Amino acid sequence: MRTFRTVLAASVLAATSVFFVDLATDPAYAATAPTVLTEQQRHLLTGYHVDRVVADGARHQRLYIADDVTHRILAVSYDGTVVDEVALPDGANASDLRLSADSFTLWAIVPDAHLIISWNADTLEENQRYPVTASDLGHLTLAANKVWFTYSKNYFASLDPATGEITGSVIGAGTNTSGSARQPLIAASPTDPNRLAVTDADTRGDLFLYDVSGAKPELIAESQTGLTYGHSALAYTADGSMIYVAGVGGVYYTWADDLAPTQGRVIPASRAVDVEAASGGWIAAGLEPSADSTDLRLYKPAESATAREFDFPISGATPSLTGIEWDLSADRLFAITTDPAGAQSLWTIENPTVTPTPPASSTPTSITLKGPVSTTRGSAVAISGRLNGTGPMDAKLKVTRTDAESPSGVAVPSVNSTWEGDFTFLDYPPAGGTVTYTVTYAGDATHKPSSAKVSVTVSKTTPVLTLNRNGSVNAYGATVSMTAKLGATYKNRTVEIWADPYGSDQPRRLIKKGVVTSAGTLSVNHRLTRNTTFSAVFTGDTRYAARTVTSALKTKVAVSTAVTKHYKVASSYYYVRKAKNPKFTTAMTAYPKRKQTLVFEQYSGGKWKAWKSGTFTLSSAGTYTYTLTGTHKTGVKYRVRAVYTTGTAGDSANYTTYGSWKYFRFTK
Repeated sequence: MRTFRTVLAASVLAATSVFFVDLATDPAYAATAPTVLTEQQRHLLTGYHVDRVVADGARHQRLYIADDVTHRILAVSYDGTVVDEVALPDGANASDLRLSADSFTLWAIVPDAHLIISWNADTLEENQRYPVTASDLGHLTLAANKVWFTYSKNYFASLDPATGEITGSVIGAGTNTSGSARQPLIAASPTDPNRLAVTDADTRGDLFLYDVSGAKPELIAESQTGLTYGHSALAYTADGSMIYVAGVGGVYYTWADDLAPTQGRVIPASRAVDVEAASGGWIAAGLEPSADSTDLRLYKPAESATAREFDFPISGATPSLTGIEWDLSADRLFAITTDPAGAQSLWTIENPTVTPTPPASSTPTSITLKGPVSTTRGSAVAISGRLNGTGPMDAKLKVTRTDAESPSGVAVPSVNSTWEGDFTFLDYPPAGGTVTYTVTYAGDATHKPSSAKVSVTVSKTTPVLTLNRNGSVNAYGATVSMTAKLGATYKNRTVEIWADPYGSDQPRRLIKKGVVTSAGTLSVNHRLTRNTTFSAVFTGDTRYAARTVTSALKTKVAVSTAVTKHYKVASSYYYVRKAKNPKFTTAMTAYPKRKQTLVFEQYSGGKWKAWKSGTFTLSSAGTYTYTLTGTHKTGVKYRVRAVYTTGTAGDSANYTTYGSWKYFRFTK
């Protein structure tokens, strides 16, 4: 690379009449044959709208996407499936995303909410919010244990996550660019945490290099990026030696240590949308899709000749390119396009830097596979198969397992076929659900490649889950403590507790959701007014099955009986003149069309005996007044009480409840 730098410097000095060196006429560029992406490499993005994206190939094999329509951050698997999401505050959008070097923390800058936010990248649980009073927030990067960001078109600043302190600096000489439609870009060197590259928002295409090891950023060097301006992307190479800038006019590169005037416009194009560097040193440049040129191009560091080119097979009106992103290495390259109707697609390019070599012969091969229909988790899965065709025998076959824990696939030890083409392998899938094995033969000089898949349903372990108080009878208005207890699981330790009161007028509702304690418990207090079925719900994880257990709690009604038309109360008896008709008013927990049973007894022969009873419909407020008419006997003891009986009362909202007795006698 240094040799290349010396040669290029000499060419710049010789070409004093031009501002940049245009290397696009290299014969290797014209000789590169473009590859048209296939529909198998395309995943339609339905229901969300990508604006910015960052890849995590180190730990999760997923993409983190900023969705400006739903105002969310989405975690998306490599096949375009949303596996997790989190809402941004106040309907705001993120203008930039960054993933920490260890892939444990996701950062976003949210201009409308004046916030910088960090999340746990595993769970998308929010770590912390950092208020930023500066206006017009732009892009961010991570360097020197700080978060660096641009704002107000003309400034950049550092945020210390430990203290929340923000320190601002002006970009370059502070040219007023407040009228610009774009924000400055900022990038950190992957090899020197104290070096930052910053663009300005002006159309001149200025690039600045800063040392941030001291108390204040120190401007080390600055340059202009030739005829590449209106910057859309800024990236360091993986070794930190070079800086690439994409924008109107193509892609520009320079040396990262001093921004020396050894410059070349790598890609001549009306506009380069994005430029990204892979850890292996490859550079990917995404252009505004066009029918006249290729859309996606790959380069080796400091080279202007394309190594590979790709086109999107989208017919009709020209689509737009939202962005590109490398996986951890050069094993995968992702591109996101948007068609004029707004539909978006995720394109996954496997091994993009490897130029496919067509087989020298058309001899076909095929693979047949056989495996069990189902098995239990942790048990051995035996897969057998045969490589069919007129040879080759004793061939090496690649095996990949795809399951809930490895949606993008994980390598299983390869297997060799026998001379007859047969092969067998064992695997112990850790996750439950559908497990798919893909066996691939790469082909050779005389045989075509082939592959086959077989799926096995792996049962999950049923976890222990209990919920207390099942069958208990409780007073009306009692507050009960419901406790769920969860046994061993894999990763998910979250339990939900739901309450479902009797009747269609009150829906089942979630009353608590949370991570269980170290003892496996989750508790919540709940006030009872009706018979209620509680549910403890564990949604499962990749190794343990979802499970729901219930507890049915019975709840009595609140009931009382009041006596009127009496003239005195003595020794718990109400005394009524025989010429009067006493009234008995029942107050009971209200429920539509609820009925009470009013029971009268008289004392005779040394015991209480049934005298009369009746069933009466309560008012909407739960009351009913009964007047006892007829000829009243003196000298006889009576008593009365109201009863609610489940079912016969016209409903089953509560448990059978007997009111307290009211005693009365008649006198002259």
